Amino acid sequence: MTDDPRRHPLTFLVLGCQRCGTTWLDAALREHPQIYLPSQKQTYFFDRHQDRGIDWYLSQFDGVEEGHAAVGEVATGYCLPEVVADVADVFGDVDVLLIVRNPIDRVYSNYQVRRQEQGWGSFEEAIKSDPDLLARSSYADQLEVILAHWPSDRVHVLFQDDLEQDDRAFLAQALRILGVDESFESSQFGQVRNSAMFPRIRGTAQSLGLRSILGMLSRSPLGNAVRRMRKKRSGRGYHSMNPRTREELVAYFRPLNERLAAQTGRDLSHWNR
Repeated sequence: MTDDPRRHPLTFLVLGCQRCGTTWLDAALREHPQIYLPSQKQTYFFDRHQDRGIDWYLSQFDGVEEGHAAVGEVATGYCLPEVVADVADVFGDVDVLLIVRNPIDRVYSNYQVRRQEQGWGSFEEAIKSDPDLLARSSYADQLEVILAHWPSDRVHVLFQDDLEQDDRAFLAQALRILGVDESFESSQFGQVRNSAMFPRIRGTAQSLGLRSILGMLSRSPLGNAVRRMRKKRSGRGYHSMNPRTREELVAYFRPLNERLAAQTGRDLSHWNR
């Protein structure tokens, strides 16, 4: 622990959420000359590696220079209620951003990209066996805890719906929050990131130690071309959800969606069908 961990260079944290467009935002922010991020997305410090000590975490920002007006990390596990207090204890003075999407689509996407490595069977079996799948889509619960630890004017909720509709406006909104030049032209405009390309071979790549190579391919122009082709053909890179299961999840998430709508002032009625 440093003598005073409150003395840090960070100005923002993207706390989550997983499978909600954080990889795209991370890639876009990295290109901005006024923004500094650690060498790779997610250090997993607060949700996995606190034993390494706060000095180790702060060393990830040793490259910060005077021209970096915004300094932070994109970390999808920091939104979890059991982690929030630890994050806020050190970084309660920074802006925090939370990106959310239709909770059912997020759960299903999460299932598709993890099912091989987790050894899951059907989607229905997975959501019964792993509470984390539904918990990570319970945005209202997460936001409630976040607002208990940060002033409301420091908390910003973004929507993947907006990213899909107009990525330029979405990035400009994020850059405005971070206090940097929002007219920045990113090479990520029109690109798709981390959209479950090759879900069937993800587990094999993991077992063979080839996941980093698959990641490089996924981030390449070829990866983007494959995703666009798959999306144009079927809308997803995987099979449709059982309609009855979707109906059950709509009922499960409806009260959470209504709470999130009240918290954010956003009409989310389209998520309830």
